[in-house]
Amino acid sequence: MSLGGSIRVSRRRTRLLFAFFPAAVAVALAIPALAQAAVPAGFLPCSSASGFYCGTVTVPIDRGGTVPALVGKTIALHVMWKPATVADTDGALFALAGGPGQAATPFATDFASVLAPALGTRDLVVFDQRGTGESSPLDCPGATSTAKNLQQFVGMCAVELGPARDFFSSKDSAEDIDAVRQAIGVDQVTIFGVSYGTYVAQLYSRLFPTHTAALVLDSVVAATGVDTFSLSNFAAVPKVLAANCAHKLCQGITANPFADLTRVAKRANGSGIALKYVDETGRSRRFRASEADLFDFMVETFSLDAVARARFPAALRSALAGDSYPLGRLLAPVTSSNSSSETNIALYTATTCADTRFPWSPSDPLSVREAKVTTALDALPASAFSPFTSATSRAISNIDRCIYWPASSIDSSVTAPAPDVPVLILDGLEDDLTPLSDAGAVAALYPHSVRVDVPSTGHSAITDVWPNADVCVDSSLAHFFTRTPIPSCSFVTPFFRPERIDPDSLASVKPVSVKGIRGRTIGAVLGTLSDLTVTALAGSDTGLRGGIFTGSLLNLRLRKVIYVPGVVVSGTYNLLSGIGTVTVSGVGSHGTLSVNRAKKYTTVKGKLGNKPLHIRVRTDANDATIAARLPSLIGLNLVSTRVEWSPESRAVPASVPLNGLETLARVRFGLWG
Repeated sequence: MSLGGSIRVSRRRTRLLFAFFPAAVAVALAIPALAQAAVPAGFLPCSSASGFYCGTVTVPIDRGGTVPALVGKTIALHVMWKPATVADTDGALFALAGGPGQAATPFATDFASVLAPALGTRDLVVFDQRGTGESSPLDCPGATSTAKNLQQFVGMCAVELGPARDFFSSKDSAEDIDAVRQAIGVDQVTIFGVSYGTYVAQLYSRLFPTHTAALVLDSVVAATGVDTFSLSNFAAVPKVLAANCAHKLCQGITANPFADLTRVAKRANGSGIALKYVDETGRSRRFRASEADLFDFMVETFSLDAVARARFPAALRSALAGDSYPLGRLLAPVTSSNSSSETNIALYTATTCADTRFPWSPSDPLSVREAKVTTALDALPASAFSPFTSATSRAISNIDRCIYWPASSIDSSVTAPAPDVPVLILDGLEDDLTPLSDAGAVAALYPHSVRVDVPSTGHSAITDVWPNADVCVDSSLAHFFTRTPIPSCSFVTPFFRPERIDPDSLASVKPVSVKGIRGRTIGAVLGTLSDLTVTALAGSDTGLRGGIFTGSLLNLRLRKVIYVPGVVVSGTYNLLSGIGTVTVSGVGSHGTLSVNRAKKYTTVKGKLGNKPLHIRVRTDANDATIAARLPSLIGLNLVSTRVEWSPESRAVPASVPLNGLETLARVRFGLWG
């Protein structure tokens, strides 16, 4: 559900976190099939997913019977169940989606793929949490169609939902898990969660410790939920930047990315920093990015997008040097106002406002709530937000949403301690959305927890589409479920290395093989193809400074793409093979070139500046990685925008499209905050 009409909700008002499932990240153990568990009563084979059975589990809206108008009112939870491949001797494994506000059952087969190491002896259970998907989804049609601002939407939506709005907390969802457990007839459950799902999983373990067998938590939310002012996210900024540049990966780019960010944030404070980007038509546009936009980028895009992480250090340096295009390309999507069509905004609002501990009391009137927010922020030291300000904390929080939400007398808190059960905790070292500090705090609560920190990885290590951490993550899961020691992931390296600073003129391009302007033009062409390769994998289709490219991965069509100022490149390029033919015009030498990018060397031949050319140069480091690894990704079921797989080759299924980290999610999890 997305908000329509005149209301617009930005990502920082509904913070979502995307996690991506590769098609096959684990292989089930080859064990002969034994007798399987009986199909739960009332469940029938699902038409949407082979091997699954679908049914409903009915639960009361108000378990405590505190609201007379809701007595007897129920929710039918949509549940999918898949029997263990051997025998369910270890009970069931529940896989939780995120949000709050996302349905889980559309991604049941993806859960089965990712969690295969556990499913030999465990049934798999996936269900839409109350208020999402096919489990009585919440809706505020009147508010959605007529509200003119966020305040109106929140107030109108609360009225439309009525007293039921107080019974969609994470605690309610955790209690629903146990109702499903009883309905399918198992005593012990293991719970897998990513991001917001880790919070619900923790609540379940504390509410029902005797029925909790184990937890697998990826990208962990603090046991107390998300902090109103995102203090752990602010504190993590210098750490994730340092992790991104570890092992001298930013040598030649920057000596201190946090210092660079501090200088850029200072420029953005106030009226914002002026930046440029290229729109979908290939034209240059101007905009201003605020300090809050920068922090929003760090928490969301940087954590989720490997390409953004690779480009950010150099983009900061470029902005400080007066070249605004590299940083503008990264921040332009952040400043656009949007909301996820996969997230139920009504449910998101109800759960967020029930779960989060704000500085005010539920009974406080609006004026008192506002005053308490100001007092709470003023009490925090400026260093808690450095290099940003407390105004940024307020801007990215859900305060402006929940401050208008009606008071509730329902206590959704859970005070029971964490049980002594096995827990596997996975966290990316470059994740600022659910920082390592929160994972560490949760690990300390569970005496038998094992924490695996994954280098060169952002949010959601298990479902990262780029295969840099696959071996490590698969190994961690397999060892955890077979109760054997879990090795570290210290060997993981980035799929995309931090990129060098983009040239801001042809004169700043290092000549390649040939002296003078011809050599610089060759460097500009190779830089252009390298840049658009990564851009295509990031789900975009525009040049850094101008032009667009369309078509399929096997036949990208470049239309006046500009990477180096004034050097215009058109033609065709096969992203998989690295073979293309381009024409060059503009301020450099003119001509037509054939390019063949291989893993170690790239060959360029043709005519440039009215002279024949035939050279062989070492392939750029990121290009070499792509050349080696991209063919193995062609089986991924990724979501497409304008750059799509083509039926031109039988080796690549026509039904498998490609997109990048912003939208190629097969599964998208969310985090409120």
